[in-house]
Amino acid sequence: MEEISRNLTPNFYITNNDVEIIDALVDNGAMFKDFSRSQVTSFLWGEDFCLVLFFADDYDRGFTMYVVRDFSVNVKDMVQLIHALDQILDQGYNYRLFHAARSKVEEMLYMAPTFRAMWDKADPELEEEENDY
Repeated sequence: MEEISRNLTPNFYITNNDVEIIDALVDNGAMFKDFSRSQVTSFLWGEDFCLVLFFADDYDRGFTMYVVRDFSVNVKDMVQLIHALDQILDQGYNYRLFHAARSKVEEMLYMAPTFRAMWDKADPELEEEENDY
């Protein structure tokens, strides 16, 4: 598989660089224990949201990681990640895996205001409204 790391927006990127992904999983205590089946996990790496999928199929074996930097204020990027997962679901590719991934992103999106408060960050929508005046 060709190695890619691509910024989809300034705060949202995707990679299938195994070294980067395995390092992130190990550093955050989220490493998979069973590699016989496809699976998904998510974790916070500082203030970044990471979503890691492992594909166990012989024809498509390996990792993919989506990262939304500073996710609590970059909620539009979280929504974009949901839309990307929806497109994959619409294509019918591994429904169970991608539905689980989408659920993990939705859970964190709903928790964004809590994390913003905890990290003492401004609500990006309120800042946009203030800048409109």
